[in-house]
Amino acid sequence: MIEWTEVDPQHFETYPSPKPVKGPDDIDAVIALVAAGKTVEITLADEKALRGRRMAMGRRAKQQGLTLDMRYQGNKIIVRQRGSTEVEQSEQSEQSEQLDQLEQLERPATPRASRKRT
Repeated sequence: MIEWTEVDPQHFETYPSPKPVKGPDDIDAVIALVAAGKTVEITLADEKALRGRRMAMGRRAKQQGLTLDMRYQGNKIIVRQRGSTEVEQSEQSEQSEQLDQLEQLERPATPRASRKRT
């Protein structure tokens, strides 16, 4: 059970307002470039921030329906959209063709109705 009391509307103003919504940050700019098919290299101030930035970019990209390929070395991260290279695209099309062939093989043949010719 909760306790409640009716208060003056001015009393509402004495409570702190919620934190303002954060504006776009540098991750959004990187994600936009990657979504446009670009490859981006990010240089961070130190290696400690590397893991946080990688995870934040992955989450933000996932929210936008993107999958990223990321590699890192020292205090640098290089990012591209997964499937953006010609080799990956050809591999994906080959895999798609193979799956189509397997699906056709696994489908049971539907018996045809026999007709008697007279």
